[in-house]
Amino acid sequence: MPQIDIKALRAELVTRAMPWRARENTLSLLSDERKRALLGVVVDENARAAAMVMPPQVSAPNFAPAVDWRNRGGNHVTPPKDQGGCGSCVSFCATGLVESMASIERGQKLDLAEADLHFCSSHGANCGGWWPDQALGQVKSRGIPDEAAFPYNTAFTGPGGAPVCKLVPDRDARAVKIGSFGALASMTDRKNHLTNVGPCSAVLEVFDDFFSYGSGVYSHVSGGLAGLHCVLVIGYSEAEQCWICKNSWGTGWGDGGFFKIRYGQCKIDTDFPFHWARQVAIPGRKWHGWEDLGGIITSRPQAVSWAANRIDVVARGTDSAVWHRWWDGSAWRGWESLGGFIHGAPAICSWASGRLDIFAVGGDHKLYHKWFQGGWSGWESLGGFLTSEPCAVSWGNNRIDVFARGGDNAMWHLWWDGAWHGWESLGGGLSSAPAVSSWAPGRLDTFVRGLDSQLWHKWWDGSAWRGWESLGGVLTDAPAAESWGPNRIDVFYPGQNYHMWHKWWDGSRWSGEEDLGGVLSSGVGVSSWAANRLDTFVMGTDSHMYHKWYD
Repeated sequence: MPQIDIKALRAELVTRAMPWRARENTLSLLSDERKRALLGVVVDENARAAAMVMPPQVSAPNFAPAVDWRNRGGNHVTPPKDQGGCGSCVSFCATGLVESMASIERGQKLDLAEADLHFCSSHGANCGGWWPDQALGQVKSRGIPDEAAFPYNTAFTGPGGAPVCKLVPDRDARAVKIGSFGALASMTDRKNHLTNVGPCSAVLEVFDDFFSYGSGVYSHVSGGLAGLHCVLVIGYSEAEQCWICKNSWGTGWGDGGFFKIRYGQCKIDTDFPFHWARQVAIPGRKWHGWEDLGGIITSRPQAVSWAANRIDVVARGTDSAVWHRWWDGSAWRGWESLGGFIHGAPAICSWASGRLDIFAVGGDHKLYHKWFQGGWSGWESLGGFLTSEPCAVSWGNNRIDVFARGGDNAMWHLWWDGAWHGWESLGGGLSSAPAVSSWAPGRLDTFVRGLDSQLWHKWWDGSAWRGWESLGGVLTDAPAAESWGPNRIDVFYPGQNYHMWHKWWDGSRWSGEEDLGGVLSSGVGVSSWAANRLDTFVMGTDSHMYHKWYD
């Protein structure tokens, strides 16, 4: 692999009208051996092959024309770091992915220790490479502590500067973990994920001209193949037909450590899967509050989140209208009146960022609907004859499911998929309004207080309704339900002591009951804007709205 002639490369880029610029930097001047040492991907052929033949997760595109997580409701991308002369790119990429997801899911900026993941895990204390699945598996099982627990530049203290592992006594207590990870093979799935969830890791072939990249949309022009490299994909542009990526060669390389690469180049999206991580668990999670949010309300509050660090809450006021209060990431705003004349609490859901749908029962016992998308609509009647307040949830774009008790004390269901359908009876004997949550497209979990005052559960598994099953407890008002991620459900309700009680499904079993205190004069409203984040709302004995949260 002969040394790249920068002047000749620049001339060739101009001649061929290539949309990127080359420049000399410390990496482009390295020897072939030292360049190859930076490229630390060792392909797990079984895992790669299995991932690349996976069927698409979705059948339709649901992605934006352009995404960049440095400017998507804030900056969720940590600054590029420098892996030095070590083949630790997979570990840097996996760590950057977890840092970004912690910002997106939890609203927390983290600086995690790449050295711990690379040198202290199953990988071992060496500068060899590995595969993203293997690195993310270690993040799930043992986690990554903060950078201060093991600074990267302190790892190379062995004989001849060889890397070593250093563990602080409280390392495990400081470790951040993920609940799940996986791979994406199709272009649609990758863009959907980047639009709706967050960044991904990617593997690409590196040719010698890549070391001289300075700016623009890279395509391979000249130079031999040096090896395989792992980078963090933080977005894409349909207009430029490229992926936007963060590298781990320091800020002196590329465009401040970032680069763009044309779709299909260097096998980045043809031969290798993208990898994702979700459900970031940060040490020290606990319940906080109660916080007094004021107001004079006459129903339980209901809440939803349309994006990270965003919460919208609605309740009935003393004038029987719907009132709205919201958290914008820095402060509580409102109250604002949304009008109407309603019985019981309003329900609220969201199927997209910036979209809110509110449902309430009018004086004629029919269901009424009002929505926000750039501005508030009027109220529309959706009919029915309801004897409880409604609940609502969305499990996907342009999808809403609404539930309420009918005049026969059964649970009734209405849904929107581009048009309204129903009402359909789902049976049961309800002594309260129902609650609903969804942890995946096509999945619905409903909860009610039965005629025996116990908690009952009925669910739609994508093909049929299942249940009812009794989950016990003694409820004094309607339950609330929320999901923060796949196969997770949290249910809240007032108990006999008027405290808030909590029960949850962790993917394999239902927990016992947890007493969260408070003195409630209503049922509970709940939302979640990230994995391991819950925000609950109740009416207190002074008719104020109170907030208790878990993170």
